[in-house]
Amino acid sequence: MRRKTVFTGIVLTLAVCFAGCGAQEGQEQESAGQGQEMTEEELEEGLYVVLGNDSDGLDFMYYYDNNGILRGEIPIIGYRSHRLLFSEEDMYFSISETKLARMDGMGQITAVYDLGQYELHHDYVFDDDGNILILATDTEQDSVEDVMVRLNVTDGTVDEVLDLGDLFGAYKETCVENSDGDLDWMHINTIQWMGDGQVLFSSRETSSIIKIKDLYSAPAVEYMISDPAVWADTEWADLVLEKSGDFASQGGQHSITYVKDESLPEGQYYLYMFNNNIGVSETRPDFDWSVIDGIQSEAVDGTTSYYYKYLVDETSGSYELVESFELPYSGYVSSVQEIGDNVVADSGMQGVWGEYDSENNLIRSFTMEKESFIYRVYKYEL
Repeated sequence: MRRKTVFTGIVLTLAVCFAGCGAQEGQEQESAGQGQEMTEEELEEGLYVVLGNDSDGLDFMYYYDNNGILRGEIPIIGYRSHRLLFSEEDMYFSISETKLARMDGMGQITAVYDLGQYELHHDYVFDDDGNILILATDTEQDSVEDVMVRLNVTDGTVDEVLDLGDLFGAYKETCVENSDGDLDWMHINTIQWMGDGQVLFSSRETSSIIKIKDLYSAPAVEYMISDPAVWADTEWADLVLEKSGDFASQGGQHSITYVKDESLPEGQYYLYMFNNNIGVSETRPDFDWSVIDGIQSEAVDGTTSYYYKYLVDETSGSYELVESFELPYSGYVSSVQEIGDNVVADSGMQGVWGEYDSENNLIRSFTMEKESFIYRVYKYEL
């Protein structure tokens, strides 16, 4: 079954297909690596949504079932979709560097939102009022990937709510441009909404996880989760939480996820991530990342990445590693997602994703052809 989706003068085809249906408009393979089965544990229900098989061709979101068979595709204008957001019967996702779309339950695009001078990157999330907070670049300033904007999905208005340069100005001044000529000094790659004006950011460039409080009134850094050496001898050194236990700090992490657990005491929460285990900072070339035990320095040719899960205790100002297991190495991009009793993990630079059981054993793995990398793979019950 195929439906035409039309917006802003561009005709897109939403392909919804069933068993035996191959690629519709895209060039993606119909079967993802034959779905190699490793254990007898059950996969969780849902479709694996490939978010960002970056290439020079027309961009799509691809949907694969538990057997690795292509079940659907949604074309987008360009760049990539980073995740799917759901509100009642609607689904929101990015369709280019400057646009997001709202799709209804019938597969029709009911709104397209333009971000104006801002280019989105990496992630977005709902706040408590149903606005979408978006990681962005202000194209009118000299640095990239360091601001956040708020999109009102009712009237389409966009306003800037945070510039990290205002909070880390002295640090920003010490950074240099990268090999692309960009001042990508923070490289924020994930945002998580904690409620009550509080957010968590993942900064790849500093291998830090940053909590911001009072986002809409008086934004301030409350604390950071990082190897203390990263912020030593700076005005933010005292904001780094204390590590409880002997384990290597995360390096170049992606896809952090905040988990509020009612069984935990007040002030505690879980935080899991794809720990890429890479230490590279082009904007801070003199920093010695070997302070982190076992850290890698190459995008592809490394040994091991990890699933990491922290228990964060805001009351004591500490965090501990409560769960980890090895994943195929990916120096950049990549994702992990807890779903049911399992974990879905995408090692993006290898074009490999898999689903792991509650004992961290691989149930099944899939491999996709790629031109560059697979940015994220999340599983959704659609």
